[in-house]
Amino acid sequence: MSRKALILEELGLNPVWVRTAMLPELQIAVATSPAVPAIAPAAIARPQGLSPVAVAAHQALAPLVSTPKFTSLPVSPPANDPAEDERSKRIANMNWEELRNAVSSCTACPLCQNRQKNNEQTVFGTGPMQANIMVLGEAPDEDEEAQQTPFLGEAGRLLDNMLAAINEDKLVYKANILKCRTPNKRNPQAAEAEQCAPFLKRQIELLQPKSLFVVGRFALKTLLESDEPVSVLRERLHHYKQIPLIVSYNPSYLLRNLPDKSRAWRDLLRLKAALHSPLP
Repeated sequence: MSRKALILEELGLNPVWVRTAMLPELQIAVATSPAVPAIAPAAIARPQGLSPVAVAAHQALAPLVSTPKFTSLPVSPPANDPAEDERSKRIANMNWEELRNAVSSCTACPLCQNRQKNNEQTVFGTGPMQANIMVLGEAPDEDEEAQQTPFLGEAGRLLDNMLAAINEDKLVYKANILKCRTPNKRNPQAAEAEQCAPFLKRQIELLQPKSLFVVGRFALKTLLESDEPVSVLRERLHHYKQIPLIVSYNPSYLLRNLPDKSRAWRDLLRLKAALHSPLP
């Protein structure tokens, strides 16, 4: 066995090495030191049955071994989470005017850059405060942004006719999950819907409509937090904070898919029934 291996075996420190140059110094320390107490103050446990040189080596190395060479960095939550929680709490305590002002000045997602660049406005929603039905779509288009009114054009007229067919077109509040228009009428993105969700939820809480009529898969995902398609979710009655919620097709989709109008009619009948049923 090599001299190096003998030293390591004697010290019982393999694979921790003690430099050969330290041995004379350690031997002098052993000769001049008082006897090692039965309970050593070292911060780490020492192997039993070692020679005085090994004991002295352990004492010399104890401060180095007991002090961690590396310290792990503290685990911090994602940078956006605390701020987002605080933002949601502020929004949850806003009154109607505060909420409207917060929406108009929102800069939480990149849609605000397009809005500011093109001198556009947010579309908060329109309708009576004592609404029987709150209709929720996806995002305003160019005309709706210009007129500050959701559900305009041919799709808006179809929606009005649908509600009139069940005699529920008077006390209707219309809004979208996104308050800013999207470029080129593209679909809402998940991050955009997430930033707008606190506004929408506070809007619903303040309005307290008798029912929610959610049209389109992007709108329903915000409130139901489900990835199931409209064709599945529309088959049953849902609730959002005890408010009956009916899922149906977006009127713009129905204009392109006429056979689904008969299915939308059944959704309207469910909406009518929910309005005249007691709350759960």
